[in-house]
Amino acid sequence: MRLLNVTTLQVEQFFHPNIPPYAILSHTWGRDEVSMAEMETIARHRLTRKQQMARIIPRTPDKADAMRMLLLSSMLTAFRGSSPLNRPPTPPSIADTFSSAPSPASFEKALVPASLHSSHVLELKAGFSKVSYACSQAERDGFQYIWVDTCCIDKASSAEMTEAINSMFSWYQLAGVCYAYLDDVQHGGHRGGYRIWKDDFAECRWFKRGWTLQELLAPRNITFYGQGWKQLGTKASLARTIEKATGIDRRTLLEPNLVFKASVARRMAWAARRSTTLVEDMSYCLMGIFGVTMIPLYGEGENAFVRLQEEIIKHSDDQSIFAWGILGQEDRPVIHHNQLEEFDDESATGTIGALARSPKDFAGMERVVCANPPPPQAETSDYALTNKGLRVRLHMLQVGTSTHTTSQKYFLAALDCRHEQEDPQDRLGILLAETETPNVLVRTRTRKHTRVSGEDLETAKPRAMYILTSTAGFANDGSEEEKVVVRAPDLISPGYDVIDVQAKHFQWNREFATMRLAGMPPPATTAAGVAYQLAVIIFFNRHLRSGFCVRIIVDSASATSECYVDLVPPPDPIPPEQRKGLTREEDEDVELNQLRSQSRALWDAPGALNLVRTRTTSSGKTVTWTQGVEIVNPDLYGAVDDEDDAGSVRSKRPASGEAMDPRPGVLFKEMWEKEYHRMVEAKIVRKKKGVISLDMTSMLFAGA
Repeated sequence: MRLLNVTTLQVEQFFHPNIPPYAILSHTWGRDEVSMAEMETIARHRLTRKQQMARIIPRTPDKADAMRMLLLSSMLTAFRGSSPLNRPPTPPSIADTFSSAPSPASFEKALVPASLHSSHVLELKAGFSKVSYACSQAERDGFQYIWVDTCCIDKASSAEMTEAINSMFSWYQLAGVCYAYLDDVQHGGHRGGYRIWKDDFAECRWFKRGWTLQELLAPRNITFYGQGWKQLGTKASLARTIEKATGIDRRTLLEPNLVFKASVARRMAWAARRSTTLVEDMSYCLMGIFGVTMIPLYGEGENAFVRLQEEIIKHSDDQSIFAWGILGQEDRPVIHHNQLEEFDDESATGTIGALARSPKDFAGMERVVCANPPPPQAETSDYALTNKGLRVRLHMLQVGTSTHTTSQKYFLAALDCRHEQEDPQDRLGILLAETETPNVLVRTRTRKHTRVSGEDLETAKPRAMYILTSTAGFANDGSEEEKVVVRAPDLISPGYDVIDVQAKHFQWNREFATMRLAGMPPPATTAAGVAYQLAVIIFFNRHLRSGFCVRIIVDSASATSECYVDLVPPPDPIPPEQRKGLTREEDEDVELNQLRSQSRALWDAPGALNLVRTRTTSSGKTVTWTQGVEIVNPDLYGAVDDEDDAGSVRSKRPASGEAMDPRPGVLFKEMWEKEYHRMVEAKIVRKKKGVISLDMTSMLFAGA
């Protein structure tokens, strides 16, 4: 560990356990900081100046020296003579010398060349002033050494940088006192008439930077200073203001040992509103708070936060690390579906990995605590990260078991953590969806507070499983992946919802109205005259017992993978006399089963469609024509007909009849107090690679 000598400004190195008592400085970096090499240059300049002064003035002058110097000065003046134009000042009398002897400083100024009085140019840097302030304050407080991050780390040494980053929390914890310098807070300053310095204190940069979080939590004694090194108060005296500014409770602020007793989610939430210049530093600055160490790898980006979570999992059984995104959603920006160009893959699909991508995902979770530990004889749940995902054993409840939901199974998994203001028996939960791989689940995004009550927890069954840590590889068979965003506010508001989906792989997120589909073959293997049916979707209104099917077609033979939508009229309704004696639920099942039979038939025998194709010639002219194209299901890709050669991508079932035009609209009946008709129109367009927008509008009018 390197420490700065407050008297000589020399950087000295010490090794454990021979580290002397020291103070420490906490601040936000600016553009004009002083590095270790520059501080060594300043120290050498001061040492050289001191040595030269010692040669000129070998000892401290006394009254006898003063008399000799004055006599010598008078003799030189007499020999040299005086000029009326340049008359030297009258020397003081010997009597004056005995009555008030000159100070040593005045002799140094008279005898030492002016060049030795000048400061080094590096001392004019803005960063040196706060180091000088801190050194003076440490000397007044009885410390001979101080640690400053700008000039006590050899940043040219990667090994020393790694040691400093991993040891910084303990260095702040072992310091005798910490000086927090807030250069954007002016003590006694007013702004806007009524604004006082405490308002600026709560909003200063120091409370918004990532590195200063551990510098706030680790030291027991912190003294805050504003502009001009004016004291603002201590951590104890300002605890209430700091609690309001950071969300960290006062007990934890005043007792650093309580930091490690807080849940992982709570500690992450403390950093949710902070930022760092480099993405990786947002993870490295949290290592000490979680008691883990890592080798910094600048350039790894967001993967640093994944590594941090992996290290936390190795050393902790706190399941609140998986509870991110459950609480605090009201503080997060809502993703609007008219901003598809700005969507990333996870936002567009509604599916997320088991691990968070940044501390911001834990916003609003300052009150999450670990649940009561299980009895000693109870079986504990362990978890680990594997190549298949997060291997974990959780208590799970199946949700959406009604026949009116999609065929995909969803589960609510209970975590061993809860909100401290809720029932102690309740647990936070995460929503999981099954994938095509057995016993491998994927987490589903939700804005709601997912909670498992104590009563439901008693009926939940433990299950060992894998949760995907990344949403990549959804189409793990080599086929491409598509994301469909459904925008139909005037259709969904009356109660229409996605009830069932026929597709190779799919995940439907009702809350975000997003669907994740897999099945597109690689473009290089696309056959001419063939388009692919990604999905057949059933939209159904349970209260009105009416619905329709939507087909999504992708022409992967085109350069832009053009998308088409086909709305299929519902089958003829069953006569009322055949539905007599049925309950409402049974009546709904009759209508829904009709639609399900229709969707399966469309999936099994998709037929052919007339697709409008376009291409651009070498001269830049756009050519458009209509072509009858056979529709093939992705799950039949690679199937071989008896009469075809190996490698054919055609369906086992032939196209039925002539190619028909895609239907962009559908008309069907609804029964309210009387018979109504609803007209639904759809438009589908590819917004970017892998993201499709399906816009649906509806109009309701009275029947004839």
